[in-house]
Amino acid sequence: MFSFSKSDKILVVAPHPDDESLGTGGLLQRIFAQKIPVRIVFATNGENNPWAQRYWEKRWQIGPDERLRWGRRRREEALNAIRTLGGKPDCARFLNLPDLGTTRLLMQGDRELSVSITSEIQEWEPTVALIPTMHDAHPDHSALAVGFSMALDVVGGSSIRVWEYLVHQPQAAIRQEPARLLLSSEEVARKRRAILCHETQVALSRGRFTSFAKSEEAYYPHHPIEADEFDTSLSAAARLHEGVVSLQFKVSRRERFYSKILFAFRSGTANEHRWMLPVPFRSGNARIWDTINSRRLQDAVVQWSGPRLSVDIPVPGTPDFDAIYAKLSGWTLIFDRSGWIQFTVPASHEEALVRRTKLPGLVTLL
Repeated sequence: MFSFSKSDKILVVAPHPDDESLGTGGLLQRIFAQKIPVRIVFATNGENNPWAQRYWEKRWQIGPDERLRWGRRRREEALNAIRTLGGKPDCARFLNLPDLGTTRLLMQGDRELSVSITSEIQEWEPTVALIPTMHDAHPDHSALAVGFSMALDVVGGSSIRVWEYLVHQPQAAIRQEPARLLLSSEEVARKRRAILCHETQVALSRGRFTSFAKSEEAYYPHHPIEADEFDTSLSAAARLHEGVVSLQFKVSRRERFYSKILFAFRSGTANEHRWMLPVPFRSGNARIWDTINSRRLQDAVVQWSGPRLSVDIPVPGTPDFDAIYAKLSGWTLIFDRSGWIQFTVPASHEEALVRRTKLPGLVTLL
């Protein structure tokens, strides 16, 4: 699984400085040692981390200038961590996307997100990609995974071997057993030193950060598989039938309040579709909003049956999308209970089931 050759080119996608060490620090050591070409792309500079900054700088007021300075410091910490892992700093790229803003960019259909990711893939032409998983509890991580998945379709990246790594454990259970990379004691020690290079982050959470320096790293496969039938026993399922997209979720009692479902559609055309559905407390019709154009769309039919939520969405005309990404999002301070769910739509659209992702953890919302 993790056997690479000198002809490979590796792309590591990190939402923030420190994710490269926490999620992939062991594997990066081996890549650097084998002198395999690698590019580490940092989506954000991690500048929006006010409590850690207040603690480190002993200041209360955090404004734009302070955040900019904080982001520069975190970039330098990432470069030091790369050196510690055996790499050279020139393998790093920084996209300068807004920290804690990736979901907003995704739901607005912002070209800054899609163009940045697509350009990196086209320029580097990786054979292997390591990306955050869609079911990571941090919204920047899961939204970046959706953006990467969409970008792969644009560039025709079916030949790229994609593995997902987890940093923030969701409350929802992850049912699939990941592939595990076993690390030597020397690799664990070096990974720990790389983590400690992120001084500003370790200052408040040293134990949590250094706990990632252990004898194994876990990676989840990215590719979806088909579901044979619309199985209502699943924690989440979907199908396309006679112009109606039907989705089902299991919802915890707390998630019935102030929740919404976010939808992103991967399209084979230039059209971008991003929808938001506020979840009503009772069964009935619910408004769907186009989050790109800020306008109301058709209503969905919502049905509650105990903890199960069924959503039927009419899709006028012939759908021009081939994948649906959905996220049940409740009120949180930062972290989600679960990430995005990916369903792929068969080309025929005729009485066909929407295929369920291979990552069962993504469809477990309790």
